[in-house]
Amino acid sequence: MLATTQAKKLIQDANFDKVDDVFSMNIPQKYMDSTDKTQILVTDVSTDTELEGNDDFFATNKEIEVQIFYKLKLDFDPEELELPLLKLFKANNWHITQIREHVPDPDTFQVTGTFYFTKMEVIANG
Repeated sequence: MLATTQAKKLIQDANFDKVDDVFSMNIPQKYMDSTDKTQILVTDVSTDTELEGNDDFFATNKEIEVQIFYKLKLDFDPEELELPLLKLFKANNWHITQIREHVPDPDTFQVTGTFYFTKMEVIANG
C-alpha cells in the first residue's frame, strides 16, 4: 500500500475534531479555496530500498510530507492538533524526520505546518 494511503487512513481513523478534510497526493480543485476549514494534505517524498543483500532488497523506507492548512479564523492553538498527530504517527511505527516552521500560504494566507515522516517496511521475498 502506498505510504500516502496508509498515512491518510491513519489520520482519518484518528478522527481529529480539529481536522475537516484529509487528502492524499493533491487537494481537489473544489476544495482549493476552503479557507474556512483545516485541511491536511499527505504527499510522497521518496521511497528507498533497504536491507540489501544477494543482489536483492528486503525492505523499503518510505518518506511522506504532511501539510496542515489551518483555517483563516483559527480558534485553537495549532499544537492542540500537531502534538497528538505526531504522537499518532510515532505510535504507529513512523519516524518523525523533520518539523518545519509555520508559514503563511502565499495564495490563501492560511498558516501551514509541515511535517516529514518515514516508515521502513520489510517486504515478502518473492
